[in-house]
Amino acid sequence: MKLPKAVHWPTQAISFLLMGGQDYFRGAMSPEEYVVDAKSRVPAGNATTAILFVNEMPHMPQTEMLGAALPQMLETLVTWQKAGSGNPPEAELHAVLSILERTGPWSGRLLYTESAGVWRELPFSSSPAVHMQRLAAVGGA
Repeated sequence: MKLPKAVHWPTQAISFLLMGGQDYFRGAMSPEEYVVDAKSRVPAGNATTAILFVNEMPHMPQTEMLGAALPQMLETLVTWQKAGSGNPPEAELHAVLSILERTGPWSGRLLYTESAGVWRELPFSSSPAVHMQRLAAVGGA
């Protein structure tokens, strides 16, 4: 997305972005390009950013999805602030995905910084196959 001017993003910011795969802000970018663009805007020294990309979400989140996920997203931010940079709150991040997998036909991926400039990506879906793939990736299956 082309912004009219550069925006300062503090390196120390603790951020949890919620992005929709059907968002008109995406313009002509593919969903993959849209996520890559968002990641490129995170300062290289930042180790406290998460991006939740929901394929089925338009610009404004669906009420049921936001109502279910937002409290856990906020808990994740509070926990991350207490843990500090480079210590992602993995249990809380996985809890966000579990909520989405239980509450709707949502799919997408969660990306977060494990340390400065190092991203981890986890797919999620209400599909049992994708859910099992995510659990296997973190040693839970």
